[in-house]
Amino acid sequence: MGLFDIFKKSKNESSFPENELEKCLMQIGSGASAQKAFYKKLLWSPLFVMSAGSKQSETTEHVTVKFIALENGQIPVFTSYKRIFDNGVITKDVKAVSLKGQDLFNFAKGTTFVINPYSKYWKELTPREIEDIMNGTIYDKLDALEEESKNAEAFNEIFDQASKKQQGLVLLGDYRAKSLTSSEKSRLEESVNGFEKCLEMFPDHWQSMVLMAKSLQRLERHKEALEQLEKAFEIEQANHIIPMEAALEAMHLQDIDKALFYSGESLQRKPGDYALMGNHAMNLLVGKKDAEAKTIIAKAIKIEPNDPVNKNIAALVADVISGKRKRPTFEDTIR
Repeated sequence: MGLFDIFKKSKNESSFPENELEKCLMQIGSGASAQKAFYKKLLWSPLFVMSAGSKQSETTEHVTVKFIALENGQIPVFTSYKRIFDNGVITKDVKAVSLKGQDLFNFAKGTTFVINPYSKYWKELTPREIEDIMNGTIYDKLDALEEESKNAEAFNEIFDQASKKQQGLVLLGDYRAKSLTSSEKSRLEESVNGFEKCLEMFPDHWQSMVLMAKSLQRLERHKEALEQLEKAFEIEQANHIIPMEAALEAMHLQDIDKALFYSGESLQRKPGDYALMGNHAMNLLVGKKDAEAKTIIAKAIKIEPNDPVNKNIAALVADVISGKRKRPTFEDTIR
């Protein structure tokens, strides 16, 4: 029998899977081991490709085959002849070529295939993926992905545990002056240790930096908290909460220049936020920039006239400017 055969559609179709390759295809999503098994089986199993005709020499050294392509240009390939007729997409007998996977991929280099396009279990094979399968590098890549997945799972577990240690003790965007019990301090220390482990695994994970800073803040380790927030600020350049929290820590450290920089940056990231305007106005007042404080708090009041906090800040700014009240201190702003 020659290389090319005409297959007849069977009247009694068998269920999926029909062979070992199809069993492997069904399991391919279960992990790296299953993917490796599929790729190995793929190279040595017979695959079926619909053909629009062929020309063949007596020695089969020179063969020209015209494969039938899908509308998107991909070549459909099937793990058994019966897969061609799945879901009734094709109802007539068709001519098909049967080749081992390795021979097919060598025969049609640079082609994108889709395995069993009419079936529940299907898979696209890009030219790059096929090249990796053929030269064996696909297995190293799968090992690397599996290791990455394991690291991600371990990271998520540590991150979740560190976050749970904070529950009820910190609140993002707020600072609670309530004193901590020894047990609560231990919980926060454990959360800090957890986030440190997270950052050892993924050094640029700014969420860990921010949450660690919140624990450090409650432990009154303000210098360390600010350091973490400043790192997060450089990595994540859209989130407005990070500079807002950094401004608060700078006020704890009585660094008015940094406090003004970060409260200003929070407004740059979220323009028109009247609460952030109020925070910045208060920092400006402490920093003896009264005219700027008056201007920005007036804008905040215009946006939300009934906000009680900003009303108090506006009255304080007016009284300080007129000399009726003393200028607030760092301690006044963080009570």
